[in-house]
Amino acid sequence: MNKKITILMMALLLTGSLSGCLGNGDKGDDDETDTVPVYEPTPDPDSDHLVNANDYNVLYIGHSFGRVFAETLQDYAHTAGFTDHAQYIEMSGGASGAPDALWEDDGHRENIKAYLDTGQIDVLIMICCSVEFVETGAQSDEAIWNFTDYALDKNPDTRIGLSMLWKDFPGQYENASDYNNGSELLHDSWVRLASNLSGDYPGADIFTFNHGAVAYELWDMFEAGQLDDDLDQVTGPRATSIFTDEKGHAGLMMIDTGTLIWLHAVHGVEPLDMPEFTQWNTDIRVIADSLLDEEDQE
Repeated sequence: MNKKITILMMALLLTGSLSGCLGNGDKGDDDETDTVPVYEPTPDPDSDHLVNANDYNVLYIGHSFGRVFAETLQDYAHTAGFTDHAQYIEMSGGASGAPDALWEDDGHRENIKAYLDTGQIDVLIMICCSVEFVETGAQSDEAIWNFTDYALDKNPDTRIGLSMLWKDFPGQYENASDYNNGSELLHDSWVRLASNLSGDYPGADIFTFNHGAVAYELWDMFEAGQLDDDLDQVTGPRATSIFTDEKGHAGLMMIDTGTLIWLHAVHGVEPLDMPEFTQWNTDIRVIADSLLDEEDQE
């Protein structure tokens, strides 16, 4: 296929799939009303004690489609035996939480730099998608390079994680198949971007993970009647739905399953090695394990 046509197709896919994330920079509209506590200390650029040097410090920068997993990750890591895991979050809603917007915003950029300036950030996680990533057909995202360059300058051992989200506004899709359509192409483009980043920083540990795949899998399973003992609807109450609102924020089952994907990405923990989640009749560890196997085979 002609390269220009490929780029155009990707741009159309990304613009349509992620219209909500790109179209709304208002922090309030992308926030959740019911979340677990946020591990978000106020950065002090003049402080040498922003993070504990003895901890395994993980910094997530992005919007709410990643924040709730970062929040939950700390407890999961501790349960898995990583008692030194410390989670930090710099969050901004919607498009304002994409890498390019965070880099361009003086306040967020300086807060993030304050964490990185300590030289003690072990993992920096960013989430899709900058406007540049969309408009170039997933060919480039300068802000990701900017943050990576800054992080590695302060600590060459910082691992760089790039997380792929799910499509927002699920109500716009007729069914699970329609919702899932094009998601693999989007993820593949994210992996290629990470590969390009690795090429520019050959000594760095750069990795991708696709917690967005959980949304597609849960809807597919729900539609097939496989989650009837746990979920009542696609969108509704947090405890019994895949999504909690029109925007597509994650319900509890998606949060629990998606955090297993995060835990594997950050600490290498296999989902089946975690204790069983007795609050669910469905073994979500099996779901997460299956999604990781599929990703490994791609």
